[in-house]
Amino acid sequence: MTSPGTPRPGADGATLHGVTAPGVAAVRHRVTDAALGVGLAPERAEQFTIAVNEVMINAIQHGGGSADVTVETSPGAVVVTVRDHGAGIPGDLSPRLPSPQTLGGRGLWLVHHLCENVTIDTSTAGTVVTLSAAVSHRVTSDRPVDTR
Repeated sequence: MTSPGTPRPGADGATLHGVTAPGVAAVRHRVTDAALGVGLAPERAEQFTIAVNEVMINAIQHGGGSADVTVETSPGAVVVTVRDHGAGIPGDLSPRLPSPQTLGGRGLWLVHHLCENVTIDTSTAGTVVTLSAAVSHRVTSDRPVDTR
């Protein structure tokens, strides 16, 4: 059994190889369409897309000038994997908010605040960031809850 946010075997997906800065907007549109298509609320789809955008820009700027981006969907979930071929993320870099005087450095912090499921695998051969979002299945009822 797979968990929400993890595509099942046979999930719909496509990898875009060699994404550079001019191609980022097209990938953002694809991510938004995928997120809305699996049923994410528009606000969550927008937040997820912003998080993916931050990861793509970081990969392009710090990971060799391009990134490979995979967008996968399964019922109720979207997963995006961004792979670069840079030297990896320094071990002392953490997703914390830098001081207001610091230029840059907010990308990972922002990603972790906009997307609840983020994994980062980094080595000297490159970095792979996986972001996922799943539809919340909240049960609502107008009936009062018995607390006895």
